[in-house]
Amino acid sequence: MNSISVENEKQGCSSAVKLQSGWNRPGVCGLDNSGNSCYLNAVLQCLCSSVPLVEHLLNQDTRNELGRSKCRVAGMFVRLLEEMWLGRSSSCAPVEARSVLCSILPQFNNYSQQDAQELLLFLLNALHDDLKKVAKRQMHSSRRQPRQDQNSNCASAAGESSTIVSHLFEGQLGYMTLCMHCNHQTHSTQTFTVLSLPIPTDIIKCSIQDCLSLFFEQTILTRGEQMLCSVCGMRRETAVRTCLDKPPEILMLHLKRFGCKGKNQVKLRTNVVFSMRLNLSPFLSSSVQNTSYSSYRLYAVVNHTGHLHMGHYTALCHNALTQTWHCFDDSAIREVPDSLVQSPNAYVLLYSRKRFQKPKIHGL
Repeated sequence: MNSISVENEKQGCSSAVKLQSGWNRPGVCGLDNSGNSCYLNAVLQCLCSSVPLVEHLLNQDTRNELGRSKCRVAGMFVRLLEEMWLGRSSSCAPVEARSVLCSILPQFNNYSQQDAQELLLFLLNALHDDLKKVAKRQMHSSRRQPRQDQNSNCASAAGESSTIVSHLFEGQLGYMTLCMHCNHQTHSTQTFTVLSLPIPTDIIKCSIQDCLSLFFEQTILTRGEQMLCSVCGMRRETAVRTCLDKPPEILMLHLKRFGCKGKNQVKLRTNVVFSMRLNLSPFLSSSVQNTSYSSYRLYAVVNHTGHLHMGHYTALCHNALTQTWHCFDDSAIREVPDSLVQSPNAYVLLYSRKRFQKPKIHGL
């Protein structure tokens, strides 16, 4: 950990209550730093606090299926969850997690700092792919059973492409395009897992709603960006409006703090103010009728302190058992009051539509 990062991080946990060595609560487990692995530890803590994901992966049937398969990422993650939720240690070493990642992606093997948001996406995609393999295996096994009707075949096929990861983390964006010449409208959709939000420039403070408004604002495509209109038969100036067609169960917001200024890469230090509750109703499409889809609760934050090439990641996570927040700084854990969750160092925010309750895990 770099000294500048340690100094900066004290700003986020200075009045928190440090937990005693050997103290343990389920789901509150530090992760040892194996050399610039803070980005990995912060992401793992946030996923460990995602209760519906934890419940599914620690379900006995899921554990048995993964045990019979060769799903390296999912198997590794389940074993880590068992240690963090059902173990008796105040910290553990995610050695297997780093080993598996290094074997799949060589860039994780050089002990250099990596981007936490990119790792989060990779882990979720890898988990999704592994769980699809399990679903495919279950489907093939069920096909060998007698008395299977067409409806069950259809259900199995649908289940093969969907997993707990896609169910929880995937949403859908809608794009409404309008030809500025003939007013012809078209609609298209795109699935997303993380929304990467632009941050307003040249200001020192803004709100998360400001970032969302920038992301969803209508844009006019002109000159080289013009779109081909199917009615006009030629490229025309086009208005594009973005909205949420399908809000996810768990919403992940990535603040785009790293960018370019001229030829130089820089980090935006704008203080993005966010709250424990988030209302997405201004950004929902007209097809989303249920107002309960617009309200979210914050449950985890990935923070980044320091500079672009010399920084440190920590995580702030809400524990569903104790209903308290904790700051995870690798193996160090501090209980944090709600007032300290807000920080100018926020990099990734995780919100859930439902308030997490005690996980239904055998042995907990």
